[in-house]
Amino acid sequence: MLQFNATLLAQIVDFLILLVFLRLVAYKPLVKLLEERRQRIADAYVSAEESRKQAQDLKSEMEAEMRKLRQDAQVAVDRAVKAGQETGQEIIAAARAEAERIKEGARTEIRREKEKAVVELRNSVASLSVAVAEKVIRQSLEERVQHQMVDKFIDEAGGLLRNWDAILVSPTVDLGEPA
Repeated sequence: MLQFNATLLAQIVDFLILLVFLRLVAYKPLVKLLEERRQRIADAYVSAEESRKQAQDLKSEMEAEMRKLRQDAQVAVDRAVKAGQETGQEIIAAARAEAERIKEGARTEIRREKEKAVVELRNSVASLSVAVAEKVIRQSLEERVQHQMVDKFIDEAGGLLRNWDAILVSPTVDLGEPA
């Protein structure tokens, strides 16, 4: 059986004193230290969670901003392409108008030259007619000589007319039609 002696009792009392002493001196500071550590870990976890949430929000904002910037860039590119096409169309229209103006000027010049040539031809025919009439009046010739002179005049006038017809009918530079 178990013997109960004073040593055992002294050891029990010493153990209880040690427990009270440890409780007063070591346990409270140790528990306080553990509680502070637990609180720091909890705070760090909360802080990390908030940082993760802020990072996620920032990422979402950045992605939205990138989408918006891409859309804005695409709109700017589309606008530039459209402006380029419009400018190209304006340049083409101006070139066509200028070409048409030049062609119309050339046609007008050709018409003016043609009319001038016709006037010169009429003047030449009139001068030739007057010259023939002068010859006929100066010479009172017989009818056979008059017929010969008229035939000669017709031949000369016909040759002159054929030459002018050849000039007037000759092909001119083809200015083409607008595209």
